Amino acid sequence: MINFKALGKRIKKARKKKGLTQEKFAEMVDIATEYESRIETGAARPSLVLLEKISSVLEMDEAEIMFGNKSDEEEVKDLMNKIFSMDAKKRRAVEHIIDVISDL
Repeated sequence: MINFKALGKRIKKARKKKGLTQEKFAEMVDIATEYESRIETGAARPSLVLLEKISSVLEMDEAEIMFGNKSDEEEVKDLMNKIFSMDAKKRRAVEHIIDVISDL
């Protein structure tokens, strides 16, 4: 079940991160500013079609918008970026941990 209050908070946070005002964002997803405000407070429940537009404008996975979860692909990319930023010793330690977990 979707927690619409949490959904609104995620949308607001992502909108602000993109540097978009409520007015500009509402225009981009083709809704009234008042409705966009109600979505961000959890007072309105956007349709799935609107959530698709919102996720597209915010460049976020729909699952992440709706439930706060990243797609598997995004999680793997984030993990790989973390691993690539480590020095060789830490990468070997991570590889060892993965080997141990894989053998369970």
